Amino acid sequence: MVLVQFRVRVPDVERFKATAEKYTPVMEGLGGHNHRAYVAESDPSEVCTLSEWESHDAMMAATDRFGEDFNRDAGTEGLEWETRIWHAL
Repeated sequence: MVLVQFRVRVPDVERFKATAEKYTPVMEGLGGHNHRAYVAESDPSEVCTLSEWESHDAMMAATDRFGEDFNRDAGTEGLEWETRIWHAL
């Protein structure tokens, strides 16, 4: 199991939030668990999503299937995302 962290600064946090909620069932159907979105206290345009996946490869396969649609819906096309993959100790 891995914890996947995505971080990005967005032009419209509410649009991002609505898109994250819309795609939660899609991620769950593709093997993601415990998907949550957060906004930074120190920067109201910075958002972070966290979700658990069986593996990094499983997350990548899911992202290949819906990533472009997510970015279009969230207004995050062309933005630079930071991705971190966390493994349990």
